[in-house]
Amino acid sequence: MTSEARAAGFLPVVEGVGLVGQVFTDVEQLLYHTRGTNVPDALLLDHGLTERVPSLELVTLLRRRKGFEDVPFLYLGPATPELQTRVLEGGADAYITLPTRPELVKAYLGRLLERRMAEGAMRKAFEGARRFEQAYKESERMKDDLIHMLVHDLKSPISSVMGLLEHSLEMLRGQGGDHDVEELLKMAQIESHHLLNLAANILDVRRMKEGHMPYQPETIASLTELAKAALADVSGGPRDRNFGFLVRPEAEQVFGDPKLLRRILANLMANAIKHTRRGGYIDFRAWSKDGNVVLSVRDDGEGIPESDQKRIFNAFEQSRHTIHDRYDTGMGLTFCKLAVEKHGGRIWVESKVGRGSTFYFTLPERVPTVVGGA
Repeated sequence: MTSEARAAGFLPVVEGVGLVGQVFTDVEQLLYHTRGTNVPDALLLDHGLTERVPSLELVTLLRRRKGFEDVPFLYLGPATPELQTRVLEGGADAYITLPTRPELVKAYLGRLLERRMAEGAMRKAFEGARRFEQAYKESERMKDDLIHMLVHDLKSPISSVMGLLEHSLEMLRGQGGDHDVEELLKMAQIESHHLLNLAANILDVRRMKEGHMPYQPETIASLTELAKAALADVSGGPRDRNFGFLVRPEAEQVFGDPKLLRRILANLMANAIKHTRRGGYIDFRAWSKDGNVVLSVRDDGEGIPESDQKRIFNAFEQSRHTIHDRYDTGMGLTFCKLAVEKHGGRIWVESKVGRGSTFYFTLPERVPTVVGGA
């Protein structure tokens, strides 16, 4: 407004629609107090104030400010068609000709506020519907990917188990020696264990995404022993790979959930085995850096194309055959990502095709608080 006295006649109008009025009698003051996140619920602008800076398109300037897109904007001005046109084209919602009555201004303001509320509710409804649609499409995609995985990834080990058991039965009927039967049954056991890991990863990824995965961190005294135990959890393969373990003394003791960390390492080691030929080298390392413990699993296998490295931790994105002709959905890496993030760390991969891959992840160096005393 042009003055506090003139504004006094309109303050009851503002209060009558449930707002608290704030008066500005200077354009610079108005622009200063409406910058940033200080967005008003409505704006009532007197032409007398804008006349003080005729070179400034004040209406257009205010409307273009972030957050002002849907702010009810009333302009009080003279009965000049050219001015009225310019103001409305500049972004004002209503042009009220002076002189006017407070009741008319209140009616305009109340109507614009109701419309803003209705439009806001409609936008929220549309946003909710869009999120629901996106969630539905994602659910359908996940379902299709799961079916795809069941057809491709589970079919191979199931067929292997059935074939191995069939051969074992034939040998038990007198067509082979006990040693051969034992070897076939051991292979069937390995394939069955692979199936079990697939099922566990699918279930745990879902549980972690829903926030239902147990998380019980504690101080782990020996990271080396935990890594070796993780390797023992990997069925098949380890006996014909060369493994190394190198944990720096300052990284030997870590704080985390031992079960989840053991699963992370087992998945990374199993992944390295799947993409490394017999006789290949795989090593586990850990060291301290910038307030974190960095853990890595490196292999000298086939490597990962650069285009795949950013999406390799997404479920069903690692859709490719390994060098051992096993279809790999990447569900184990998805579990690793979620479990690492649960610990407050991050995971990434560095790789070159034909030169192997190194998977890294971090754990914050947290020391649990000891409660109590002597």
